[in-house]
Amino acid sequence: MKDCISIERPEQCCGCGACVNICPRGAITMKEDAAGFLYPTVEQSLCVQCGKCTEVCVFAEKLKGANGDSAVYAAAIRDREALMDSSSGGVFTALANAVLAKGGAVFGAAWVDGLTVAHIGVDDPAQLAQLRGSKYVQSATGDAFRQAEKLLKDGKTVFYVGTPCQIAGLKAYLGKPYDNLLTADLVCHGVPSMKMLRDDLANFSDGRLDEIGTVRFRDKQYGWGVKGSVTLSGAKTKYDAGSSPYYFYFLKGEVYRESCYHCRFPSEGRQGDVTLGDYWGVRQELLDKMGSVDADLGVSCLLVNTEKGREWLASIESTLSITPSDRQSAEKRNKQLTSASVPTPEHETLRDGYIEKGYAAFQEGYKKHGKEHLIRAAKNMIPSKIKRKLNEMLS
Repeated sequence: MKDCISIERPEQCCGCGACVNICPRGAITMKEDAAGFLYPTVEQSLCVQCGKCTEVCVFAEKLKGANGDSAVYAAAIRDREALMDSSSGGVFTALANAVLAKGGAVFGAAWVDGLTVAHIGVDDPAQLAQLRGSKYVQSATGDAFRQAEKLLKDGKTVFYVGTPCQIAGLKAYLGKPYDNLLTADLVCHGVPSMKMLRDDLANFSDGRLDEIGTVRFRDKQYGWGVKGSVTLSGAKTKYDAGSSPYYFYFLKGEVYRESCYHCRFPSEGRQGDVTLGDYWGVRQELLDKMGSVDADLGVSCLLVNTEKGREWLASIESTLSITPSDRQSAEKRNKQLTSASVPTPEHETLRDGYIEKGYAAFQEGYKKHGKEHLIRAAKNMIPSKIKRKLNEMLS
């Protein structure tokens, strides 16, 4: 039956962009709603009702993935420079280097012009730094699926990294498996909108957005954790939950896209050949098995979900400090491996307030959490090694 995509409720769309990439007439574009989240809009004068957009919608049908049968590892790249430039243990860099060494291309989220995060493809190791590091916002996929498909058809090896819904969207768009495609999905809590982030950065910089050089949500100058930095007028300033309402509400899970609270992928299985995340709460016994690893520099939680993932891991294993773990340990501090984020009552208040009053709603709500800010600041004063010991004693 011929049709075109229509989003009746916001939770029915994850914004993966598969429908935009598949449209043969260019009739679909992604446009921001009042909160800044991207949704497909159809130009009816161009639409031929071919139905391809509905066929690739990841919310239209169940999507089988690896579920419970993944091999689990704690891992960190041996290259200290790459480790310091990574958010967690640098496994992404190890895999990306291997793909680039084969003459392939790597796709991931990067900061692009205008303080926007979008998916881009790189084929030069010098460009890889753009893709490293967590970006706590939804990236725009643009025409990245089409770019990846062209390279795949040309016989190039492609490594595509994204949230589970983005990887599902890519696979739905491609419509068939490719031996030369490696995918990695991320342990994703949920994504706020780019509009929210730009508003926060405007507030953080006193309106001097054009003077912002670099934004890092995770800066290992402050250790392995959730403390970042913004370079403003050439000077680095700490950027975290104690200085940013956006960052604070991201960590609390209050300002995500509606589909994130209805995420299908924890129950339907991992979509990537591998899954990458932080091994929060990694036990000392695992660190001992990994060898000379400094946990303060980051450890990756690595799930290997397919035979292809196992083959690629074997090819890079010599570049990693790595040891097997188990799903239960990995899930203890990564709840999104088992369930979607759950909105609290403050979510609706913040969302509606932001639509009505803009960023002022975030500022007003943020001030009400003074006690939490003090507790967080006190916890941040405790050395990380002592925190790990306390966590092990309590677990």
